[in-house]
Amino acid sequence: MLAGETVRSPLKLTPSGNSPEAFALETGKMENHVLVVAAGKTERGLKRAVQQLILKSEQAEFGLAFPELHLSESPWIPQREWTLCPWVPELVRGVYANPNADKRLNVWLYGDEQIASYVEMFDWFGFSGCQLMETCYSYGAMGSPEAFQTRLKKFAREARENGEDVTLWVWAAQFNKFNWNDSEVTYTPEKGHTAFNDPKVRASFEKYYNHYAQLAPFVDRLMAHFYDPGSLANRADVFDYMRLLKEKFQAKNPKIGFAVDFWAAGSESEYMQQLVDQGFGDSLFLEMSMPNLFPAGKRERLHEEAKKRGLKLGIWGWYTTEYETDQMPMMHVNAQLLGNFYRQIKNGVCQIQPITYWSEMEAYHLNDIFTMYAASQLLWNPERDPREILREISEGIWGPRNGPAILTALELIQDTRSGPTWETYWWTLPTYRLGTEKPEEDLRRAQDAVAALAKMKTDPKFVPKFPLPFPPATFVDLILPPLEQIKQFAQFRIDVAKIHQAAASGSSKEELTKMVNAAWKPIPELKTWVGTFGQPEATMQETMLKKLARELALEAQPPAWLVYREADRLLQRIQNVQQGLAAPWRFKPNDPGLWGEFNWLPEKGASRVKKLINEGLLEKAGDNTYQLSNWQEYKQR
Repeated sequence: MLAGETVRSPLKLTPSGNSPEAFALETGKMENHVLVVAAGKTERGLKRAVQQLILKSEQAEFGLAFPELHLSESPWIPQREWTLCPWVPELVRGVYANPNADKRLNVWLYGDEQIASYVEMFDWFGFSGCQLMETCYSYGAMGSPEAFQTRLKKFAREARENGEDVTLWVWAAQFNKFNWNDSEVTYTPEKGHTAFNDPKVRASFEKYYNHYAQLAPFVDRLMAHFYDPGSLANRADVFDYMRLLKEKFQAKNPKIGFAVDFWAAGSESEYMQQLVDQGFGDSLFLEMSMPNLFPAGKRERLHEEAKKRGLKLGIWGWYTTEYETDQMPMMHVNAQLLGNFYRQIKNGVCQIQPITYWSEMEAYHLNDIFTMYAASQLLWNPERDPREILREISEGIWGPRNGPAILTALELIQDTRSGPTWETYWWTLPTYRLGTEKPEEDLRRAQDAVAALAKMKTDPKFVPKFPLPFPPATFVDLILPPLEQIKQFAQFRIDVAKIHQAAASGSSKEELTKMVNAAWKPIPELKTWVGTFGQPEATMQETMLKKLARELALEAQPPAWLVYREADRLLQRIQNVQQGLAAPWRFKPNDPGLWGEFNWLPEKGASRVKKLINEGLLEKAGDNTYQLSNWQEYKQR
C-alpha cells in the first residue's frame, strides 16, 4: 500500500523520512498465516519494500519463507547513481588492441534483453539512478558518435522504465582524443578572437554540443566536465561554452537539471564561487570522492562555503570503487573501504552541509557488481556491516549452498588488493600494497578459493534474487582469473623471500642470477581486461625484481615474449597517434610523451623504442629523432 492508505492488519506501518523511496515493511502471523504488509511514500518506495522482502526471504522446500521483519527505512543519500563507464576491454584507451579480452565485459555488445537485465540489476542493488557518460573515446571504439549514442539511448530508456533517474555526463571540451580523430575540430582561436567567438572553434563546439543535445529528452540531468584534459585555457571561455551547452539542453528539455563536477578544476572553493558569479548558482556542485585530494580541513571549508551560500553539493565518485579500467584494471572488492569512507563523510562534512547526490563508477562492469552492491547499500545506510552486505549478494545470486564459497573468494580479493582503507588501496600512496603481510596465507587462501570455484556447480533449486544479464556460472568464470593472479603473485613473493635467504647464506652471484630470472614469471593477463599500465601484480612484480637485482648487484632479464608484447603495444600507440596527423609524427626515444602512456620508467621506454628501431619499424628522421618507417600508411587523409 502507499502511505496514507489503510489496511486491516495488527501490524503498524510508518515509512520514515520524506524520500520517495522511503518504505516500511512488517511480517508476522495472523491465524496461522504469514502476514506481510508493506508501505511506501510512493510506488518507488513500495518497490523498495518488495525488493527487501525478497532479499530477506528463504527458498525452503515448501516455498518462500519470510523472517520476522520490522523495517522503516529511508536512504541517507537521496540520489544515488551508478556510472556506466564507457571503456571497452578490447580497445585499450585508444592506444592498442587487446585481442584476448573477454567480450562479456563489453556492455556495448549486449543485446536488448541483457541491457534490460543489467539496468534492472542496479535498481535491485538499490541505486536510484544511472549516470551515462559520453566521450570521444567511445566514438573511436564504436566507429561514430551516432553509433555510440544509439547504445546510450537503450540504457537511458531501460533506466527510466525502471523508475531510475538518468544523468548524462559529457566531456564538454574534448572532442578528438583516444583514437577518435576529427580533422574539423580546433580549439585555438585566431589572433584577436576568444575561443568562444572564433568561428572555427565555435563550429567545433556547436557540432558536438548539438550531438550531445540529442539525448536531452532522454535524461533528467546534464553534468558538465570541462577539464582533464579539456581544451580551453581561458576560464571565461569555459563559462561561455558551459552556458551554451546548458541552453541547448534546456531548449530540448526545459525541466533538465544541471551539474558541474570539480575534477582537475584547481581550487574547488574558487571554482564554485566563479560558477555562482557566472549565474550557475542553481546547479548541483560535485566534489570529488578521492580522499587524497582533500588534505585536513579542505573538504570542510568547501562545505562551510556551500552552506553560507545555500548551494547544493554532491559527490562524483571516481576511483573509490575501482581503478580506471583503461589504465590499471584489476578486480577489486572495496566494501570495507567504502564503509569506512562513507561513515567518515556522514559523520563529518555532511553535518556541515548535506550531500544530496552521490555517484559511483562501475568501471569493470560484471566484475564490479560486488563493490557496486556494497556502494549502493552503504549509500542507503553507511552503518551496515560490509561483510554482511557481501554475504547478502553472494547468497542472493548463488544461494546458501554456493554463496559461502563466493564470499570467501571476495574477501580474499578484498584483503589482498584493497585492504580496509583508501591508504592501502590507492596505488600512488606509500602505504599502498598488493597482498597481505603473509604471502603464505595468501597462497593457501587463493588455492582453496580457486579449487572451490572451479568445481562449483550451480544449484538448480535456487532462483537468484537479482536480475542478471548472464547466468551465475558466468560470474564465477570471471572471478577465477583474478584469483589465479593473486595466487601466482603470492607464490612469487615467497620465491623472492627465498632469494633473500639464499643471498644471506652466501650463495654465489651466478646462482642468485639464475634464481632471480627464474622468478620472473610475469603474472598473466589471462583473458581479463588489461589497461595501458598493465596487469598490476605483474607491474609490482617487475618493480620488486629490479629492486632486488640492484640490491644484489645483478641483472634481471625480462622474458623475451614480454619485451615483444610491450614493444608491439608501443608500436600501436605510435600508429594510432599518426592517424590523427597529416605529417609524420617525429619523436625522441627518451621523450616521456612517447611511452608515458604506459607508466614506464625512462629506461624501459627507451629500451622498447630501441627494439622497434632495431627491427626496422622506426626510421631515423633527424638528430636522435625517429618516425614510423611506413608512416604514410597511417597518416590522416
